[in-house]
Amino acid sequence: MKFITKIVFCIILSSVLLVNKSYSSTASKPYIPSDTVKISNQEFLANLDSLLNNFFVSQSLKLNTNTLYFGDKEDEDAASIPEFSDSVYMQRLSKLPSIIDMTYNDKVKAFIELYVNKKRKNVKVMLGLAEYYFPIFEEILDKQGLPHELKYLTIIESALNPRAVSRVGASGLWQFMYTTGKLYDLQVNSMVDERRDPIKASYAAARYLKDLYKIYKDWTLAIAAYNCGPGNVNKAIKRANGKTNFWEIYNYLPTETRSYVPAFIAANYMMNYYKEHKLFPKKIDFPLLTDTIMVNEDISLTTVSEVLKVPLQQLRDLNPQYKNDIIPGRSESYSLKLPVNLVTTFIQMEDTIASKNRVNMINYTDVKSSKKYVQVSPNDDVIKITYKVKAGDNFKKIAKKYNVDADALKEWNHMRHKNPKAGQKLIIYTTKKYKDKDKKEDKASKKDEDTKSNKKDKNKKKDKNKKKNNEDTEEDTPKKSNKKVKKESGSTSHTVKKGETLSAIAKKYDVSVEDLKKQNKLGKNGNINAGQVLKVKKNE
Repeated sequence: MKFITKIVFCIILSSVLLVNKSYSSTASKPYIPSDTVKISNQEFLANLDSLLNNFFVSQSLKLNTNTLYFGDKEDEDAASIPEFSDSVYMQRLSKLPSIIDMTYNDKVKAFIELYVNKKRKNVKVMLGLAEYYFPIFEEILDKQGLPHELKYLTIIESALNPRAVSRVGASGLWQFMYTTGKLYDLQVNSMVDERRDPIKASYAAARYLKDLYKIYKDWTLAIAAYNCGPGNVNKAIKRANGKTNFWEIYNYLPTETRSYVPAFIAANYMMNYYKEHKLFPKKIDFPLLTDTIMVNEDISLTTVSEVLKVPLQQLRDLNPQYKNDIIPGRSESYSLKLPVNLVTTFIQMEDTIASKNRVNMINYTDVKSSKKYVQVSPNDDVIKITYKVKAGDNFKKIAKKYNVDADALKEWNHMRHKNPKAGQKLIIYTTKKYKDKDKKEDKASKKDEDTKSNKKDKNKKKDKNKKKNNEDTEEDTPKKSNKKVKKESGSTSHTVKKGETLSAIAKKYDVSVEDLKKQNKLGKNGNINAGQVLKVKKNE
């Protein structure tokens, strides 16, 4: 089935190639005025700050992971930060050994200055993390015959944070969406998310980039398509009358993608010329030497942490693909990455690990918070349920009800920074005991509701009989019109999210697609872009 899907995908990519053959690529590049330059990509800025979630970063900086470090003693005097002219930036970019076009303009300059001036401390951390991640990326890109400088896409995508999750659900160092990840053989289920696996996700990204390059024969367009998809790039080319230079289709691309290629060029500059800006890597205590053990039994990272005396969070950062700290090795072999000096110890203590693992597979202690909570496990006693949020519910209340940790509940539902809403469905991993307890409570609650409903029905019946008796004694009078008055139509607004379609929005608000087109003057095609605000009118 996977093979057939790939064939279909390749056919689609090939069909785009035929269209692109007629496009001209000789037109000159337009000048972008400096007054239009503004870093408005909030996703990109958020990724830079997401580094604080990394265990090795926080430990190396000797700070709590919840503490911002922008105001620490290492703040530099702005006067000591070197400044360079446009001609210097341009000359340096031209010297980079790259087959990818490194155009310099005001847009690129804005991102260079963001890196080397405004986000210096984040850059120092990324330079430190690059010592661990970049050799992995370079080896895989080299095997696939791709430019090594594509490794810098991970700086824009995730700021080298394997757990980075975008507002639209893209995940991992290379920020794969669910469907694209599955297409490139990345396993995503309740237990494992290989989009977070640095090695497997890098192979998938290399294959995807290679497929995109086959379409456009131009790396800047392939990079743009990596961000917004080939469909949006093709639309931009069509609207630009067939031009295939990134800067000529710039104004027709989604807003985020307009920033994407300039940010990539700036990342190339920053990672090659950081010393000239007095920037140096933070020493990150990431174990550069690691080894992999294949696991054929279900095993908890907590067990490994306790037996090998290694921090649980360190194991999580070395094995970010395991969503709930459980390696489901019973179903198939999975890898466990460890610091190389602990591999022999793991093998020698396999019996101890297996014995302790039986206890930890259901309930285990989170090293950081010292709270006990139920964790995902193949054990029959642990089950997955769907819970419908009630009015007044919050994560703490729901977690207490099912004897789970509130943070784990947020993690299971990808809602670290959101609150649950009434009617929303949450995934919960708990024991049968607490599910049965919930059923009893619901049954009791339903019984109370039925009792109230029966009383209400009796009262209604009495009122109805009373009304009938009154009508029998009264004289006939002209009947009042019972014609219903049509309620005024209510209106609201909707901000289009990345990947949303007009039909999905119409369905959400129970209106027709045609009405949405007319209300927003979208024309026959009904094209919409991420960030666009739509008016939605409907009868209440």
